[in-house]
Amino acid sequence: MKTLALLTLLAAAVACPLYADVTLWYNGDFDGANGLVNQGSTSPSLAYVYDDFTISSGTWTINQVFSNNLMSFFADSADVEIRSGMSPFNAGTLIYSEYGAFFDQTATGRSGFGLNEYTISVNLPGVVLGPGTYWLMVAPSSLGVSFVSTTSGANCVGTPCGTGNNSFFYSPDFGGFYNPATDFLTPADFSMGVIGTSSATPEPSSLVMLGSGLVAIAGIVRRRFAA
Repeated sequence: MKTLALLTLLAAAVACPLYADVTLWYNGDFDGANGLVNQGSTSPSLAYVYDDFTISSGTWTINQVFSNNLMSFFADSADVEIRSGMSPFNAGTLIYSEYGAFFDQTATGRSGFGLNEYTISVNLPGVVLGPGTYWLMVAPSSLGVSFVSTTSGANCVGTPCGTGNNSFFYSPDFGGFYNPATDFLTPADFSMGVIGTSSATPEPSSLVMLGSGLVAIAGIVRRRFAA
């Protein structure tokens, strides 16, 4: 009976593999070059910066999003949006939004232009997205100034990787109405990212390790039957 229970658990593990949260997309570290104003709805001047990420296959369950910002303050809250179908002067479709959200603010150890850089991260309730291109915005809110850091792709993960200039800027206070961010800054790729799980097929090396483990356990089971 114990052997049967073991085999049942193994079958369940193969059928329903466990996935840990990982960085699914990160556009790269601050390159020291520039930043674009990025401040949430409780700031004196609202300004949202959107940059794109691509899901090539499977589905992503997004549990956290973040942006790296050069800031003069400790934030009170943060705003988040995920959109699809954006184009110049077109907001596209709002997939997910949260304003005045709880957040974590963590120093990166980097700085620029007299400001320290902080990661502003917000937990999401498992937002599920299929293949396609999406745009992320994460903006901290408080009195002061905040600029989302530019990146050239150092230490990036996923696609795109600090390239493309496919970003947008919205801020009536600064004359931005979903303009291409390159209207205000060139180049215009920004340090932000997505954390969660992916349903994509595990890499072959992972499958080999799983297969080796199953063979070893099968050997143990055979020896028990032989005994």
